[in-house]
Amino acid sequence: MLLASLLIAAFQAAPPARPDPMTLGPGVGQVLPAFETKDSGGVVRTLDSLKGPKGIVLVFFRSADW
Repeated sequence: MLLASLLIAAFQAAPPARPDPMTLGPGVGQVLPAFETKDSGGVVRTLDSLKGPKGIVLVFFRSADW
């Protein structure tokens, strides 16, 4: 009986609060810190290595799995 009560309580509990997507990631016009990441070929890229003579445009795609 106790186990059944605990399971029922677990399923009735409110899901964890999701963060507001508007508060995640850099803001428009915000300067990004230096970073390194691997590209699709496994080559390490830095922010400076990606910049061209006129700068860079980065697009952040949060997720299609919301």
